[in-house]
Amino acid sequence: MEHQALYRKWRPKTFDDVVGQQHVTQTIKNEIKNNVCGHAFLFCGSRGTGKTSTARILSKAVNCENPVDGNPCNKCATCLGIENGSIMDIVEIDAASNSGVDNIRSLREEAAYTAAVTRHKVYIIDEVHALSKDAFNALLKLLEEPPAHVKFVLATTEANKVLETISSRCQRFDFKRITPEDIYHRLDYICNAEGIMAEEKALRMISKHADGSLRDALSCLDPCIAAGKEVDTKFVADFLGRAENDSVLELCTAVGQCDTPRVVECIDDVCSRGKNLSPFIETLIRAMRDMLIISVSGKCKSDFDEDEYQILQESAKCYSTEKLLYAIKSLSEAVSTARFMTNPRVVFEAALIKLCTKNNDPSYEALLSRIAELERKIESGNISVLKASPKIKEEAAASKEEPKEEKPHEVKLPHSEFLSKIQSAWPEIMSDLSSSILLFTALENVELREENGRLALTFPDNGGRQMKEMVSEGIDDINAAVKAHTGLDANTVTRVQSDFSSVRKKTTEHDPMEDIINLSITNID
Repeated sequence: MEHQALYRKWRPKTFDDVVGQQHVTQTIKNEIKNNVCGHAFLFCGSRGTGKTSTARILSKAVNCENPVDGNPCNKCATCLGIENGSIMDIVEIDAASNSGVDNIRSLREEAAYTAAVTRHKVYIIDEVHALSKDAFNALLKLLEEPPAHVKFVLATTEANKVLETISSRCQRFDFKRITPEDIYHRLDYICNAEGIMAEEKALRMISKHADGSLRDALSCLDPCIAAGKEVDTKFVADFLGRAENDSVLELCTAVGQCDTPRVVECIDDVCSRGKNLSPFIETLIRAMRDMLIISVSGKCKSDFDEDEYQILQESAKCYSTEKLLYAIKSLSEAVSTARFMTNPRVVFEAALIKLCTKNNDPSYEALLSRIAELERKIESGNISVLKASPKIKEEAAASKEEPKEEKPHEVKLPHSEFLSKIQSAWPEIMSDLSSSILLFTALENVELREENGRLALTFPDNGGRQMKEMVSEGIDDINAAVKAHTGLDANTVTRVQSDFSSVRKKTTEHDPMEDIINLSITNID
């Protein structure tokens, strides 16, 4: 008897057999039971998720003579004829190889004729996104006003390439990736039906490797079954080119402890056993992703089994969140770079060694990782402070003994009794001057100083000159108020204050005393 591939032999025959797409199959079953089935469907989703299989089941269900709860009976002449391909009313078209407008025009001419055997003609157009723009336009009119006896099922892996005018005329169903758990249960069911002994760990490894595609999982299981009547973990790992999780977990711990020799030894061991490093590093990235989720939320839904998950939790304690983010980014970049290298081992080893000795890495992520590591050590108290050498201590002591040089602008003057009296009476002086709003406002920002026995009013650069003008007009009033409250003759001088850093060397002749008054006169007790 000729061998038939598992994915063909175990193709779903009813909606209930379709794995992981209950949100699609239940809706279509209800439409068929209530006789409100649409004329056009658009099935979107990644490869191996059941789009074409569901389309074939749909073609049988709408034509079945004895449907069972919306499912085809698979026993009547119509179901059997569709299954073995003897009924020509069900047409499958591969749009990737029939993408021209002439192909769609031929389809339009054929669709006008009624079905020969079945109630409905069903056209299944696979990879519909590959149609040309003209072909889409030719199909548009047919989808808009189809004959009553025709139904269309369009399937695509790239829904974004389907024209909106096409998708808006179809019932759209999105097929999601099948979970590893659902794939595992389907593989286990098939192995039991085929009389094949299979280790649970081996089937779960295939389920994870399939990446949401049941067809890919069955394609992997087929050669594993052909090798013998038992599917064991070691054979599956060798066949997939993947190292066991033990090696991945060991490498996680080594990187977390910055144990460079152990990291190199682990990579060497994986290579010596003939494993492919790229999938191994991808598994390592997934493990670090799990540790990242554990570090931020305390738990993670992981693909590792219970014992391995415990090891993963312990390894996560060696990492900070920043280090895990940095490690995932570095290893992901290494995987991308390795695709173009004749010897990818060098790239992966360099990336892993850099994770262990990141002190020389100036990147932003590496600096964040180092800071987080220091903070973690400080919080735990597990940090040693470097002691200064005797030479450094002597230099530090000598520097302390050296007298500080006074800055040239710091001129210390004795406190003036003249200025003290004015400062004490200044609130009363301001009260006397409050009748002039402009003068009172200007004096609120003034600084009182003394210049050769005279009262000097200085102002900041910001708006100081405008204030100076206001005060200059009221100098007589100020002198009168000062004399009234202190008995002193102030003979007020108004100046605009400048900051020392903004002084420019003057090239023209000027009174040097003016600079001293403007910049340096500060009466200090």
